[in-house]
Amino acid sequence: MRDTDIELKRFLDEAEGGAYDLPPMQRALCVRPAFSVRLIDSLYRGYRVGSMLIWEPPVGQRPSAGRYQGLEGRPRWWILDGQQRGTSYTGAFGRRPAWLPEELWVSVGGPELEVAVRFASTGDVQFRTHRPGRARHIRLADLVAGAGGEVRLLLEEAGYSPTDALVERALDLRAGLLRYVLPIEWLVADWADAAENFIRRNPNLKPEERSLCSLSIAFEELQREHIDALVRTARDAGFTATLDRRQLSLVLQDFLPHGVRRGQGQRAERNAVSRAMERTEQSVNHVIAFLHRHGITCDALLWSPPVARVLCALFDRFPQAAASSPFTWQWLAHAAAGQFYPGGPYSSRPRQDVRSVLAAASFEEATALLTGHGSPGPPPRLCTEELVRPSSSRRRLLGSAGTLYAMACAHRVCGPVVDLSDSAMVFPDPRMRPRLLWPGAGAEASLAAWALLGENSAQRIRADGSWGRPVFEDLDVPPGRLTAHQLAVPPGGAVVLPVEQQLKLRAEAMADAVNVFLKTVGPLDLHDGGL
Repeated sequence: MRDTDIELKRFLDEAEGGAYDLPPMQRALCVRPAFSVRLIDSLYRGYRVGSMLIWEPPVGQRPSAGRYQGLEGRPRWWILDGQQRGTSYTGAFGRRPAWLPEELWVSVGGPELEVAVRFASTGDVQFRTHRPGRARHIRLADLVAGAGGEVRLLLEEAGYSPTDALVERALDLRAGLLRYVLPIEWLVADWADAAENFIRRNPNLKPEERSLCSLSIAFEELQREHIDALVRTARDAGFTATLDRRQLSLVLQDFLPHGVRRGQGQRAERNAVSRAMERTEQSVNHVIAFLHRHGITCDALLWSPPVARVLCALFDRFPQAAASSPFTWQWLAHAAAGQFYPGGPYSSRPRQDVRSVLAAASFEEATALLTGHGSPGPPPRLCTEELVRPSSSRRRLLGSAGTLYAMACAHRVCGPVVDLSDSAMVFPDPRMRPRLLWPGAGAEASLAAWALLGENSAQRIRADGSWGRPVFEDLDVPPGRLTAHQLAVPPGGAVVLPVEQQLKLRAEAMADAVNVFLKTVGPLDLHDGGL
């Protein structure tokens, strides 16, 4: 390894021109505009920023593709460590690094990384996120591109009175930034050593990041073509948090051979990783379809993400659990009513359940293991108070009561739940998600303040400020449709019911609907093929 330095201007030109790429085991990009601002401010003030580790692979040792794309640009070097900084450098100056395709660059907010400079009357130089049209702010991209006369014009257009001293300050700033020497470390090593160097250089990698990085040594396209695609699938299905990269990594680990789990992926055979990823994709798609079918159409309606991991194991091991057996949705209702898995993604209970399910010799044995956590009788009834303030967590605002209410609606205990503005949209249509009936009324913590609606209905309610008589009349909602939503016809004229009273009445109706559903669920019975 040899140390050297690269001027910022050279790095920007090379990054934009395709001289660098990212190796397949790099983590997912996660940069914010504020980071770019701090980074440029540090350069200006001469603060030492972390060095970037650049890998120069020997002939024949280069990866077959980059982290986000193929090798169209034929890069010379690979950024082992410093992806966030390298991306922020280029984005701050209005450039796109060649290692990120245009579509991805836009989707991750790359154009928002641009930085502007402001010259304060006190003589200070201030950096801000660039916003077009903002007074007294000059894009760094424009500043570094202009000659002396053009810099004066830039100052005038930004609203300054460009004295010679101010022009000189701006020119000095430009020259100083572009001459800034980035600290660089170079590594000449084979592929496996480079990957191990990356992992050791990042001792604070989260366990799931370390696992994905090490597995990418054997299966280069793992993150680019599989994990990233599955993250997008889950996001589009409404499960950005429930099936995020961390949860997907845990599911993948569950399906890997024991000896290559938990950061030992460099020992894995490609076929083993490929097969585990195939099982992950299949089980996740089954889980998404199952949850949607039973009313869980988004993150807000699932009280505990680890449930999805347990379902992945169950559906992988026993396909009938997703297709034909009613046990699974009944178990899900029992788990929600009993509030199983209250902990985070690393709590021991879901991990133990996953291991037990994958080791079970039969579906009956697996159902017995899962059933053993609950009481043998019917699921506990829901109290009205649980719908008024069901969860203290802002992340799981609707709590387990929200899961049960969504399942009750999907099973049509009060008839079909039809959208208020679109009669062709019937729950569990995935487009129908929890929408506030009284936006801004401070009732968000109450499940009774939310209804399962499409976006058009939600927009109409937001436009009026709340659910009430004007919206009811404008949408021309049939009373029977309101009943399925546990909503009464809003009073007309001068009569106005306080939101608190409407919440209480609706909570009582929703609790009744959920308890009717729980009664139909009944106790879990292990006879007759798992029920």
